[in-house]
Amino acid sequence: MSELTKQEEMIEQYVSQNRTEEAVKLLFDLIVKYAKAKDFVKAESLREKLFEIDSMALTEIIKSAEIIEEEKSESVDSNHMEIWKELYEKLTTEESNVLYFSLQKKTFYTDEIVFRQGQKNDRLWFVDRGQLKLVYSKQGNEKLINKIGPATVAGSDTFFSISVCTTSLISMSRAELNYLDTDTFASLREEHTSLASKLETYCAKQAKDIELLREKGINRRSHKRLRISGPILFQVMNAAGNPIGKAFKGELSDISVGGLSFFITTANRKNALMLLGRKMKVKFRIPVGSSKIETKQRGTITGVINHLFTDYSIHMKFDNPLSKLVVEEMELIQDTEESGPSKVNRRER
Repeated sequence: MSELTKQEEMIEQYVSQNRTEEAVKLLFDLIVKYAKAKDFVKAESLREKLFEIDSMALTEIIKSAEIIEEEKSESVDSNHMEIWKELYEKLTTEESNVLYFSLQKKTFYTDEIVFRQGQKNDRLWFVDRGQLKLVYSKQGNEKLINKIGPATVAGSDTFFSISVCTTSLISMSRAELNYLDTDTFASLREEHTSLASKLETYCAKQAKDIELLREKGINRRSHKRLRISGPILFQVMNAAGNPIGKAFKGELSDISVGGLSFFITTANRKNALMLLGRKMKVKFRIPVGSSKIETKQRGTITGVINHLFTDYSIHMKFDNPLSKLVVEEMELIQDTEESGPSKVNRRER
């Protein structure tokens, strides 16, 4: 039997013998020990017992609360507090501690789903580290809505309402997140009304910004596209901009000032979807005048569309746009070579 357990039994003996003052003193000492050991659940439960034994032991009751709060503040992850500085600045010290110790940690690895489009989400996610992507799916068409990282709240649109997720959140690298579940938030609403209200207000603003990005991503159209054929080499890049593995081959489909699309063939749908949101380096040749110029570009994969059988079209947005003069010359070549309404593909990217 541990020394702390023996002391708890001794408190019960003191209470049964009506030795209240001694029970209060020993109970206070135990609360301090558990608080310094960072066992805040036990420290809080013993403090509740202190109320039961002697509700007028104000010195011990108040001082034990202060010690618990002080130990909580010292044990807070300083990196987490810095990442979420904008949120915690809106809270009192007590509210900050309540929120921090209500959060639970979870680590995701590459290509793991945090929440899925069309399903209910009962957790409010706080991104501390790593990079994730918000993806919108429709009839085999996968579109990148946004990439998110530290200091981003995710899932608030469904956490605070009875609705299903309109997007999926998928990890792109090892990611460390904290979450608040619905049961914990319900308790916050009852016991810390102001904190719950501030949290909802903070999340509502972030959710509004993300929804605007979602709508923009779904309806993204800005540059005229031209048909283009020929081989393309593409290579996935890591966060530092360095290539990962060897280059793969694809077949060009169309191009614009802002990006291009190409086809790949893979029997594994997961392999195709993993490209979504990734940084990519591509090399291809485009017709300019009577010759073809080798071109290299970097950009982000913003769309993956499943076509018949094992064919997928991959849509890429350039980091730096192509020269408009080059694209106009390509269009002129197509106008010369073709005739009729089909001579140039006028769809908008």
